[in-house]
Amino acid sequence: MAFKLLVIALASALVSAQGPVQCDDMRVRRSAHSLTDSDWQNIQNVVSQLHLDGQFGRFARTHDAVFDNVHGHSAFFPFHRRFVLEFENLGRKIDPSFTIPYWDTTRDYRTPQSSPVLRGAALGGNGEGPQGCLQSGIQGNWTLGFPNRHCLSRRFSGGDGTILPWVPAELISSFIQRDGQLSDFREHIEFSIHGATHIGLGGDAGTRYAPNDFFFYMHHANIDRLWWQWQNSQGRLFEYNGPGTHGEAQLADVIPEDQAVSFGGQAVGSVMILGFNGVCYYYDSAPNPPSRYPGASSDDNGRMKITPVLNATASFSGSSNVASHELEMAGIHRALGEQAGLKEFFPKVALLGPSRMEIYRPNDKCGGYKKAKQALVYPARMNKDWVKMHGFVPERVEKVYRDACRLIDLLNNSTYVSPY
Repeated sequence: MAFKLLVIALASALVSAQGPVQCDDMRVRRSAHSLTDSDWQNIQNVVSQLHLDGQFGRFARTHDAVFDNVHGHSAFFPFHRRFVLEFENLGRKIDPSFTIPYWDTTRDYRTPQSSPVLRGAALGGNGEGPQGCLQSGIQGNWTLGFPNRHCLSRRFSGGDGTILPWVPAELISSFIQRDGQLSDFREHIEFSIHGATHIGLGGDAGTRYAPNDFFFYMHHANIDRLWWQWQNSQGRLFEYNGPGTHGEAQLADVIPEDQAVSFGGQAVGSVMILGFNGVCYYYDSAPNPPSRYPGASSDDNGRMKITPVLNATASFSGSSNVASHELEMAGIHRALGEQAGLKEFFPKVALLGPSRMEIYRPNDKCGGYKKAKQALVYPARMNKDWVKMHGFVPERVEKVYRDACRLIDLLNNSTYVSPY
């Protein structure tokens, strides 16, 4: 307990000599699946001006410059939290109502190319012609300047206008529940949903200068949402460990930056808590920020008291479909029962008694919940070029993939029916 309190106190001291500053004006990042055509038009107006101002080139250049110090390192989460926030803040100077939506790609994982987020009025679809130039969507027919003059491109991974399957929500839920260390969660996310989505869209999205595509900011807003979900579900808001650029990661580490996009030497510890120190947003499907900065209000076990906002099982799930969270958890609990796989892959659910997992469904007919069994689909493997570009250890990437397949087999061979 004493050690945990010391970590909290040190993290609190990092933010500033005057203490953490709570946000006065909070904005909500909404699911991209909830946006109307009018919402997308407003986004287009902002990003078009940012493009004219040269901001897409600046951010792509910085991402390329710090790439090797971010990916495969503990800085992955805090860097992208701060990076996306910086871009969002620039957009709000153009339109004060601008907020980056998050794209929960688990909702489209079976046939990603059919996602409403990729329709013509939104992000647009696949590229066309020999260069894969994007001709539809809010960035249609854009010409970009980094790393050289070229059209914004997309090359869907499946060929014939299709995208290979992404990652099901149940896999992300498993990561959130079983990863007790941030280093494990970061690796699982990088080797699954993060890479799968970049590779799936291809073109600029599959390069070190992926911020050329606005998809990048929506994707990393979702990755940030999942990190916040993990922080709350594990009760470890200040958990920060694993490989840093100069040894073991520390909360005092400076967030990687570049001259093109600088954060003024800001420390990792200053961006760990939503709702404070300029991190003035929250998500419509994740726990709310705490009402006061964690530190002084720790319980007897040294854990921060967090303001609950959803139901007791909500933060166990990786899906943004809040209405189906309990169906997911209850279904897993019933299907796996006393199997060892329940404790291995879903330890949080395993701790809940059967009575906690009873779900009231007022619209059900007599006989219980019925839905045709639809097998979960295996995600596509990360390709060798992607693994090499990131400097990942191929054997570790393969292990994460095989564990994912084992989890999917476990659920498919049970009575589990996905609510998603």
